[in-house]
Amino acid sequence: MKSPILTLALSACLLIGCSKPAEPTQSSDSADTADNIESHNPHSIEALTDTLKADGVDIDSPEIQPIITADGKIQINWELIDTNTQKADINSYQYPIDIGSQAVQNYAKAYNISDQQAQHSIVVSMAAPEALGKILDQLEDGYKGHELTDGADMKLIIHTKDNVVADKHEYVFADKFGEGLVLPIEIRPAK
Repeated sequence: MKSPILTLALSACLLIGCSKPAEPTQSSDSADTADNIESHNPHSIEALTDTLKADGVDIDSPEIQPIITADGKIQINWELIDTNTQKADINSYQYPIDIGSQAVQNYAKAYNISDQQAQHSIVVSMAAPEALGKILDQLEDGYKGHELTDGADMKLIIHTKDNVVADKHEYVFADKFGEGLVLPIEIRPAK
């Protein structure tokens, strides 16, 4: 007795094997063909740019721009970065990482802090790219590097060139992972 699944699979293979392959289109100019393919490729930058321009989007003036001070320095425009998410109550917050996990235990031991502080610091550090990406969009060529401090009072320190204004800010996460938690941020220009 034949299995119905085996029969179906063999029939599908037969049909696929007997189908006629598509005929390639002939073009006298291969450059025209490549340009035509590229302009219809939804993954090409040119196609995206053309679509945005056709929809009336001004792609030459990015929406996220820093403030330029009177002395020509870059200052982060926090209004463009802030999420308007309410700060969470960390005493009742449901962290996505279990307080009893080995990672939390190891972090608490390594930095001599409580398990609750370790749990909080781990989640905030894992959510930090949400804020960092928005800040980098405004720093233009002023960015040099960044670090997350470890321990109970962790913060994101962004090192910049001296053409950036020093600043401190508290960013409230909007993404579900870390939503409502606060990331202290310090912009630290070179001296």
